[in-house]
Amino acid sequence: MKIVIEAQHAVQNEYPRGVGYYSIQLIKALLLRKKFDYALTFFDYNGQNSNRARAEKHFGRFNIPFHECAELDYRAAIRDEGVYEIKSYNGYTGSHGDIFHFTNYITIPTKLSGKLLTTVHDLNWIPYEEGTSEQLRPLLKISFDRMARLKPIIIACSQSAKSEILKYSDIPAENIHVVYQSYDEEGLFPDKENIKNIKPLFDDSFEYLFFVGTFERKKNIVRIVKAFEQIAGSFKDLRLVLAGKPTWDDPEPIYRVIKESPYNGRIITPGYIDADAKRLLYSNALCLVFPSICEGFGIPVLEAFACGCPVITADNTSLPEVGGSAAIYVNALQTQQLAHEMRRVADSQSLRDELRQKGFEQCKKFSWDKTAERVESVYAGMI
Repeated sequence: MKIVIEAQHAVQNEYPRGVGYYSIQLIKALLLRKKFDYALTFFDYNGQNSNRARAEKHFGRFNIPFHECAELDYRAAIRDEGVYEIKSYNGYTGSHGDIFHFTNYITIPTKLSGKLLTTVHDLNWIPYEEGTSEQLRPLLKISFDRMARLKPIIIACSQSAKSEILKYSDIPAENIHVVYQSYDEEGLFPDKENIKNIKPLFDDSFEYLFFVGTFERKKNIVRIVKAFEQIAGSFKDLRLVLAGKPTWDDPEPIYRVIKESPYNGRIITPGYIDADAKRLLYSNALCLVFPSICEGFGIPVLEAFACGCPVITADNTSLPEVGGSAAIYVNALQTQQLAHEMRRVADSQSLRDELRQKGFEQCKKFSWDKTAERVESVYAGMI
């Protein structure tokens, strides 16, 4: 059976996050298992060729066909629905297969010779409209409406995501398969020995609470800062490290709150961090503070567990599925409750030790190989 996977999200950014990271890890795991005959499609807007270089970097060793369309990124024409009726996706890309797997529903084609499968990470933008940029919202709506009309087979990254699909569309439940994601199982592990390698953050040793993620409203960073302010007076040397950078959302309200905080000098914003720095920051933090207003999956929770980092997260959407009984949960909108739990974790070595052990056990339930195996079963059920 021939499976064609659209790898656009895997190759379009030098530093992939979210859907891009998922796409890379899933494709690698599938290619390592070698159960089916695979090919990849991707696009290079204006024929810049950098996407092909990244495709070779990530997947070249597997020696599978690449189908690159350099004339146009087909999603650039999303608002002109007629474009897709002129030429099929197969003719557009030169690819042919039994199943075409799009690792995000933005945006699947309307004309395709082969069976259609797409991954849906979440539909959080529908109930949480104010957390989605005005620039991105029309694209999401057009893409969702198209998916709802086509009713493809869907991989949902959590039970929460499946529930959203069922709530906001009439896509049959039997079309939707829940397949969990995982984390970097090789690159993330407890590493307390090398923290001073992160310069200039750690010229001196100090205790800190840690957040990592995109700087956008749904990550709830403003409440993290406000909760930190409630406990900072009781922990004179405690810092707050907020790692990450903006995406579509306007980060100015977040940066303004940080700048105006009376504890601004103890709030550290290193921006984007590489894999080694992330491992070290997880491993040496008192805890990860990750009270998102909504999440399709929440990989940072698993990443923290793998590094022996206790986790405070929110009790909404997919996060309890990922954290199980190993995390502390809060109402994402209750700053005082978040501050209370931050204080409790910072105050108790025994609580942190208990959470670490639970986290190690919880993250063992997830692996990219398990993810790929489950995806393979979805492929097999489509033929």
